[in-house]
Amino acid sequence: MKLDAGRVDAFLKSPSTGLVLLHGPDAGLVAERGHALARSVPGALNDPFRFAELFNPAPDALLAEAFAASLTGGKRVVRVRGAGEAVVKALEKLTETTPDGLVILEAGELTPKSKLRALAEKSNAVASIACYAIDAARLPQVITARLRAQGVAIEQDAASWAAQNLTGEEGPLGQALEVLVLYAGAEKSLSQADVSSILADGGDTSMNDAIDFALTGDLAGADKALALAYEEGASPVGLIRVLLSELLRLRLAAAAMAQGASAQEAMAGMRPPIFFKRQPVVQKMLRLWSLPAVNQALAAALAAETACKTTHIPDQDYCRQTMLALAARARAASRG
Repeated sequence: MKLDAGRVDAFLKSPSTGLVLLHGPDAGLVAERGHALARSVPGALNDPFRFAELFNPAPDALLAEAFAASLTGGKRVVRVRGAGEAVVKALEKLTETTPDGLVILEAGELTPKSKLRALAEKSNAVASIACYAIDAARLPQVITARLRAQGVAIEQDAASWAAQNLTGEEGPLGQALEVLVLYAGAEKSLSQADVSSILADGGDTSMNDAIDFALTGDLAGADKALALAYEEGASPVGLIRVLLSELLRLRLAAAAMAQGASAQEAMAGMRPPIFFKRQPVVQKMLRLWSLPAVNQALAAALAAETACKTTHIPDQDYCRQTMLALAARARAASRG
């Protein structure tokens, strides 16, 4: 059965069927909803005897897991990633004899001609949930509402600017909003200047050079470009904000790669788009910075910005130390 959008949130918390098909072009939303469904079965995710994750399995393997008994008691969860037409026959058997546990099928975009989608939408034993990116017209309101839920207010112009520079896909959007919440800090508010400084691509050439050198592991180049930026009047806080912007965009791309995208595909999804002359530099960054490493770099940059704004330390020196530490980490990664 096809599940209406208005019923999805309640269903994810308490699924009324043991078979669920998640499909659509928004891979991040598919994965997020799959995880939410798995969490709806208390304790399953933390019990290896009650949780199984399969990747595009053969029909027999899927059926074996779906009908396996739980050795420790409680309902089992079988999460199938990358489900395709090959599982249609297995799903047919599952609709005839529904397992006691929860079977979650996660697929990509399925056309109306898809046999898997048609079966799921026709059978009352299966909930079929489409996962599409948020419509561009609704994105400013969604951004405002989600930030408000985190206790952060955003100006109307800032929300509109963010909507024009972010994708409506759930994964990248959620990560961008997380960083904006961190950036808002104790002030709990975001202006257009705040949002554009953290999300925009561009800025002073020397500052950008310093950041590019740092994130590609060139300590000498980063130090020289940083000194030139200071001579040109750049402020440490301004430089760190440009650094935060670049790290945020790098984080979105690194997250895409963690889900299986190639470096080229991940870079193509970065917003705003990467200027063609910088693409080789960004590709090198993606080779050197994993998602956990980018998250740690973001935390260091946010701490540096706070320190430069709220303490009496020599802010230029603090900023330089932060940049060179990032360069050293990138250089170590290149040698690993």
